[in-house]
Amino acid sequence: MEFLYNFLARILTGLYDLTGNFGLAIIGITILTKIVTLPLTLKQDKSMRAMKEIQPEIEKLKAKYKDEPKVLNQKTMELYKEKKINPAGGCLPLLIQMPILFALFGVLRTNPDIISKAGEVVYPFIHLPTIPSTSSFLWLSLGSPDPYYIFPLLNGVLSFLQQKLTGSGDSNPQMKNMMYMFPVMMIFISYKMPGGLQLYWVVSSLAGIIQQYWIIKRGERMI
Repeated sequence: MEFLYNFLARILTGLYDLTGNFGLAIIGITILTKIVTLPLTLKQDKSMRAMKEIQPEIEKLKAKYKDEPKVLNQKTMELYKEKKINPAGGCLPLLIQMPILFALFGVLRTNPDIISKAGEVVYPFIHLPTIPSTSSFLWLSLGSPDPYYIFPLLNGVLSFLQQKLTGSGDSNPQMKNMMYMFPVMMIFISYKMPGGLQLYWVVSSLAGIIQQYWIIKRGERMI
């Protein structure tokens, strides 16, 4: 993980050198991460679409072999093999992306000790975090929570829109409840986060919505 931390820290500080603002650098690295992980997202979407298509057949098997769990499991695996579907295909891309997300969270923390006496930013490629706590963007201090709670509320709204776009809960009452509960949880989780992380989360959610809309339109053209 140290290599990944340092690699992302170099990208972040390189973007800071280009833009002169850590807020803009955070937006830049968030968009770059979305672009790099797009192939994994497409693979995950393809797997989820395939699983959704065979769901009626799986429900028939469940009804037919409801009293024979071993046979049900065998028939289900045979169906996956016949349709050439990996049931873990939707999870693996997400698991691959998790180290990147954890590394980003480490990189986007702030640290008051990385400013030299001359006022110049010192880039500690090994000792993270990399962002001075005095950095700001718009009304945000990147080292402190949003005083007006605008970004946490945006996190909740964008989270709801993202789930709505993916169709979560369309046919599952439990998932529908989660579609309303999860945004509230997002607000609660993020309202005390430093501004840098809140900015990352908002930009990431917004980029995710745009990305998902493009994937949906791409899928419609392929049908």
